[in-house]
Amino acid sequence: MKECEFEYTDQVTPYILFLGSFAVVPLMLFLCYIFLKDAVVLDVILAISAGMAFFLFNKHRLKKTGTARLSDTEMNLELSSTVVHVAFNKLKYYYIYNGKNGIVFTLGFLDGTKRKFAVNNNFCNIEPLEILLAQFRSAIDEYNVQKQVNIIHLESILARKNAAYVLIVVTILIILGFVLTSMPVIIIPIAFTLPILFNWFHYFQLKRNNKLVDF
Repeated sequence: MKECEFEYTDQVTPYILFLGSFAVVPLMLFLCYIFLKDAVVLDVILAISAGMAFFLFNKHRLKKTGTARLSDTEMNLELSSTVVHVAFNKLKYYYIYNGKNGIVFTLGFLDGTKRKFAVNNNFCNIEPLEILLAQFRSAIDEYNVQKQVNIIHLESILARKNAAYVLIVVTILIILGFVLTSMPVIIIPIAFTLPILFNWFHYFQLKRNNKLVDF
């Protein structure tokens, strides 16, 4: 059994921290107005600085440490507040998104439940998780061969067949944006045109390569 430690970003703490930072600004602005009524510019600077200071002093709370134990048939993730047991025979698919801000790892189980966690590279070292996920993929590939099963590696969120319905809705909204708006609001549908075309291209590419899944 392989064991390793990795860093990850708590899913709830970022929202609390960002909301707290924004809440500090008007509170500080109110206090500054009471004590420094004639220094409006200084009040604004102090309020914004207080919000930034709140975030900087608390950003260490975003980073959590977990432990993973990986064998040929299962993976156990010991996170800060819970333990996730991933038995391969209960697993339906997994999805790894590696973007510019880090990694999002999603596990989908046969009973319809999902578990997801993320590593933001602005606060965490993502290299240990990258190593773990490479080992996990290798273990899943071997398990699929040995047990003659098909735990799906979902290559993209667009690999789901129902993604077409989402793309259709977004496309209709963009078309309506062109029809019903004018400058400067029409800039919004213009901005979404190229991304939706790219997503349609990617969807049909996955379909052509027979990589769409039914869930």
